[in-house]
Amino acid sequence: MLPVILFGRGEGIFFNSSSFDVQVTLAMGLSLFSQYHIRQLLHLYRDRLRLVAAPGRDLAASEHADLNAVVEGLYLEEAEIEQVFQQLNLLARMHASVSGRFSTSSVSHKTGFQRELEIQILRLLGLELMPQPVMA
Repeated sequence: MLPVILFGRGEGIFFNSSSFDVQVTLAMGLSLFSQYHIRQLLHLYRDRLRLVAAPGRDLAASEHADLNAVVEGLYLEEAEIEQVFQQLNLLARMHASVSGRFSTSSVSHKTGFQRELEIQILRLLGLELMPQPVMA
């Protein structure tokens, strides 16, 4: 049995006594990168988000919310929660990758694919992106 030092929410350092290797692992939950990237999106669209899942409950995802707790509150089954965490981690990595890769490409391709990824991320968090108000 390997000694474990836990930090919280599935994060821990596992020591391999034979070689003293240190391995940081994240169990169920959003990676730190995903949390950071998703918080950036939530901040960017903070004035255009509408809660569409679990109205009346204090589960709204925001740039300051515990995103792991939001996901766990929105979904009921453990398997479904784990699947949503995996999807959000993947979508956040894809969005970050596409954002950098297409920075000099055509605007229509960039905004279309990025926007679709953003919509998927927000939808998994129970949010909907409202249209941008038209300036008169």
